[in-house]
Amino acid sequence: MEAVSPNSVHPQQVKELLSEHILTKGMMPMVLDMEASQGVRLRDKKSGRTLIDLFGFYASNPLGMNHPKMSGHEPFMERLMDAALNKVTNSDVMTGHMARFVDTFDRVGIPDDLPYTFFISGGALAVENALKTAFDWKVRKNHAKGYRRDVGHQVLHLDQAFHGRTGYTMSLTNTADSRKTMYFPKFDWPRITNPKVHFPLDDAEADRVAAEEETALAQAKRYFHEREDQIAAVILEPIQGEGGDNHFRPSFLKRLKNLAHENDALLVFDEVQSGVGITGEFWAHQALGVRPDILAFGKKTQVCGILAGRKLDEVDGHVFETPSRINSTWGGNIVDMVRFDR
Repeated sequence: MEAVSPNSVHPQQVKELLSEHILTKGMMPMVLDMEASQGVRLRDKKSGRTLIDLFGFYASNPLGMNHPKMSGHEPFMERLMDAALNKVTNSDVMTGHMARFVDTFDRVGIPDDLPYTFFISGGALAVENALKTAFDWKVRKNHAKGYRRDVGHQVLHLDQAFHGRTGYTMSLTNTADSRKTMYFPKFDWPRITNPKVHFPLDDAEADRVAAEEETALAQAKRYFHEREDQIAAVILEPIQGEGGDNHFRPSFLKRLKNLAHENDALLVFDEVQSGVGITGEFWAHQALGVRPDILAFGKKTQVCGILAGRKLDEVDGHVFETPSRINSTWGGNIVDMVRFDR
């Protein structure tokens, strides 16, 4: 293999080398120049062309490439190198880097009503742990009601939802590309229609959406009745992403939350894609005026995880009180934490 430098591979060899061991079909026909790309302008090492980025690494790159206040800030670059040299297990070892990150996150992104925080690598795994938090809470609730077996392992969700491609989330994701979930085992969890708004929102559209909302809420009520005490959570994206940039009226979200609480279920917002400023607020739910009980985050936060509220305190020993109920080796990536902090 001919190298351009001791640390790089010739651009014309990149796809060949990758294709020896991974599926490259579907990847972009370019080799990203990590150094020359700036902002939304991505340089292709193969052709030398500059492309305008309308992709943003699946909405995960909040500042574009090589922002001058990142790459040109020497103390930050030193912290980044220090964090990258040794990958520590944040779930076991405390560091100043992580403490600084948590302090910054608290200042800019952790709402007062969601004080409990858990970090992990990957948005789908953030959702998984949001669900585990809800399952734990619901089963404990049912034990207090007199159940002697574990009951409360179902999740109500919406049509056209995308919540990830891992274990639990496979039963929730149902977007147009069936290849993402076909042939994989899934749970029989309740799914309701998504009363999305079609723009412009004129009087006729408002009437149509109102009717769809009633249908969705009626479906949810039926599931809560038929599956009494089994539904631990209602999960949705405040703005559906892959499902079609689908928006919901705040009044619907409020009614759905009320219905969840009436049936001892938690409201979970998946803000992996909708969070971090794209609505004018740090989180989309803040722009909509509806507070979740649990929030899953990722992508533009660099680190993924969940935020949870005091409704968990209705049971003793929930996952933020009992060690090792939710955990991972790395507890999020410390390099991502340093990057977010800057």
